[in-house]
Amino acid sequence: CEAGTPTFLFDLHTDGIEFYFGDGHVTHHLYGAKVITAHIRELMQGAPFVLGATDAGRAKWVESLSRQLSVDPAFVYKRRDPATGEVALTGVNADVRGLSVVIYDDMIRTGSSLISAAKAYLEAGASSVHAVASHLVLPPGAYEKLRDSGLFESLSGTDSHPRSRVLEPPFGRVRSVAGLFADAIQISERR
Repeated sequence: CEAGTPTFLFDLHTDGIEFYFGDGHVTHHLYGAKVITAHIRELMQGAPFVLGATDAGRAKWVESLSRQLSVDPAFVYKRRDPATGEVALTGVNADVRGLSVVIYDDMIRTGSSLISAAKAYLEAGASSVHAVASHLVLPPGAYEKLRDSGLFESLSGTDSHPRSRVLEPPFGRVRSVAGLFADAIQISERR
């Protein structure tokens, strides 16, 4: 990036990344909540659901999105064994019995955390599970692993990463962030 050129960043995994570029760059952190919540509303078509997180680390993001969607948030409790490093799921913080759970995560890579969370929600009585992410990183084999697990009704996300192209309807759904960037660029140019 050329000094002084606006840099647009989308749904950062860690908020501090926007300051990495230093004073020579003007960074704009674009939040995908508008795209994500619109997609979830369309996906659920008015049916009752709970917005879930893969763990307590994403709870604040999920709480914020759940308020915008007027639904209850949920997350999975995890515990890491200090000796082995193994992660064990110890429960779900909300009553999901008989409800669909839409698990939101900012990024899906291998899908292992997502699969563990889906199992926990289903074991807690959820009727179905959908997964939605801002960034579908999905290295080779990850999408197939999630699709073939039999745990998810659908997997959705934005086109912020080139690997989002591996998603295939009706299981996989991709939403564009082009409008979000176009609006931000127009606002930036008017300043």
